[in-house]
Amino acid sequence: MRRNLRHIRISKGYKEVDVIAQKVGISTSYYYKIEQGKRTPSVDLAKKIADVLNCTVDELFYNESLNEMSSNRSRNLKGR
Repeated sequence: MRRNLRHIRISKGYKEVDVIAQKVGISTSYYYKIEQGKRTPSVDLAKKIADVLNCTVDELFYNESLNEMSSNRSRNLKGR
């Protein structure tokens, strides 16, 4: 679910999540759960993560969701 978050984290040179978790003030396990889609961060936390990764909240969380919704809609329309 959060492939964008993981991809951006790695592309910014953060192979380990410990540093990001520490910078935003959460546990490493909680950060992993966000990345895995098991937890949804608050808006404030999402902004902090985006600031650390020098990108927007949209890039981290929403672009992927919109793409998935669009793909699902296209599949549903084709099945009619």
